[in-house]
Amino acid sequence: MSTYPFPYSQAAELDSRIQIPRPIYDPVLAPLLDSASFPEEFDLDLMRGVASGEQECSHGTFIFNADTILKDKPQLVHTEHSVPGPDNNTVILSVFAPKKGTGSARPALYHIHGGGMVSGNRFTAVTPVIDLLEGIDCVVVSVEHRLAPETRAPGPAEDCYAGLVWLSENAASMGIDPAAIVVFGVSGGGALAAATCLMARDRKCPAIPIKAQMLYSPLLDDRCESLSDRQFEYGNPANTSWIRSIWQLILGEARGSNKITPYQAPARETDLSNLPPTYIDAAECEVFRDSAVAFATELWRCGTTCELHIWPGAWHGFDMLNDPNVLLIQMANEAKSNWLKRVMRFDVTVPTASGLHN
Repeated sequence: MSTYPFPYSQAAELDSRIQIPRPIYDPVLAPLLDSASFPEEFDLDLMRGVASGEQECSHGTFIFNADTILKDKPQLVHTEHSVPGPDNNTVILSVFAPKKGTGSARPALYHIHGGGMVSGNRFTAVTPVIDLLEGIDCVVVSVEHRLAPETRAPGPAEDCYAGLVWLSENAASMGIDPAAIVVFGVSGGGALAAATCLMARDRKCPAIPIKAQMLYSPLLDDRCESLSDRQFEYGNPANTSWIRSIWQLILGEARGSNKITPYQAPARETDLSNLPPTYIDAAECEVFRDSAVAFATELWRCGTTCELHIWPGAWHGFDMLNDPNVLLIQMANEAKSNWLKRVMRFDVTVPTASGLHN
């Protein structure tokens, strides 16, 4: 399968199919963007290979599992819990907690991995997420949900919800404060995080409300009709054609129809009241930009507080590569870290390079 024929940073000038104006890619980020190229046509095997570390992506090659995470974060200990799922399935939770004990219950980050709901697992990109928690004495709980198309929506979201309810109900025995659980999801995990919080609100369970939610460059809208969808149909690593194909796997032939529920595609929800304080960010040069802005706007309209960031000249997932020489990447990661510190009411510690420590 052939890759995109032009450097992404020059797509607007070289690709004659791009007919409408769009923001330019940041010139400092351009070398990172152009270092890899993906096929224009969606390939599930390729995407699952990237998520597992078998294929290179624009961020490099990373293999994530319990061993590699603990090698990078030796101050943590890993345990697993098997939780009853919604369809007589088992939902596995991986818990990464500081080895050093504490006299009080810790806040927890409930992590839902990226991969478009069609790839990845509970270990995918956990290390950079832990990096965001530098200086916060907390626990990370990462959920393993079923993937589409083998399990269509809302099955993956129901798995995440089952894990969240179990975590809340068993928090005390794990040294976790059930009133200080933050739901975090990136990309496809962002959709699942939003759907999980909608389920928690609508079902009034867990009994103790979720503290906050972070939707990190979230996949929210199956209709793919926004301005950013049209702007980045071509010449983008995660182009609109890819996103339509992903939604097709998630929803089947119902994609784009009036049959889709908010638990399947959270942008379909018209009442975003009574939700936890929310952080949303997206890149300016990505398909998800306008659905992220629309979701934040609807949260505000319904009286829910939301912090929104759109990162200029950036593409989907640009800040997963924590390059200290690129100021925009540092700004994006610091914004997320600062928000997490505020909502998790952390105790300040002496900064180190280890992350997630006492």
